[in-house]
Amino acid sequence: FNVDGKDTDRGQYIRAYRESTVNSPVKDVNNKDLRCRTDKMNAKDTQNLTLTAGVKFGLEFHEGDEDTTRFIEPAHRGPGLIYLAPLESNGEGDVWFKIFEKGYDPKTKKFYTEVLMKSGGKMEFTIPEDIKGGDYLMRTEFIALHTADKEYTAKSKDDGAEFFPNCAQIKLISKGTLEPKGYPIPGIYKSNDPGILFNLWDKYDSYVIPGPPMYNADAGTPVNQEGGPPGDEGEPSDEGGEPTKPTKSSKPAKPTTPTNPDKPI
Repeated sequence: FNVDGKDTDRGQYIRAYRESTVNSPVKDVNNKDLRCRTDKMNAKDTQNLTLTAGVKFGLEFHEGDEDTTRFIEPAHRGPGLIYLAPLESNGEGDVWFKIFEKGYDPKTKKFYTEVLMKSGGKMEFTIPEDIKGGDYLMRTEFIALHTADKEYTAKSKDDGAEFFPNCAQIKLISKGTLEPKGYPIPGIYKSNDPGILFNLWDKYDSYVIPGPPMYNADAGTPVNQEGGPPGDEGEPSDEGGEPTKPTKSSKPAKPTTPTNPDKPI
């Protein structure tokens, strides 16, 4: 995190992302680890970061502790999402509501992960001001689609999308009173949803972001999304080249698994 121009310690305020028991990546959409990618779910083990609704702060993501510059394996293209849930729920039940989503931009022909690849894994974000203040789990998620052309099953565990969620604990300072409708995790995705069963290696000009609808301040009024690289005002950049690998051919091979697939983002 970067709050008021100051970086927090790496991994601070984030649940057990360095633990050896971390499930990374999560493949089964019905696995409870889809919540936070860890079974270390005791709130007392993690500090709460104070954030103010309506005030911009920074988030930074990296592939692993030994790599301080790369955001993610270049082949891992896909959407980025952010959810909130009351901390007292510990993520259980119909409690998660979505406050951010960015998928594929047909103008730039880039997925949101590609935008963050260019920014070095850095993004800026603002929690809506009308959300009720209190303690929350903030769940960030990236979905890698490089093996999503086939559905994940118990018999084909190498197939299917890869999910990289992390959960931070925050204390939200807000004058808002809104408590948006919540959804369960697991339960928000099906393995054959259009945005999860998706052929990245075929031609496409659109992408359906999976999961429940975005939180709305009121019916018919979409939330103003930011989530761009610092200074980008939330709009994906159309500069920069495509990821250098894997090379796409008429019959593209699936990319290899990253050197350290078990390292969290």
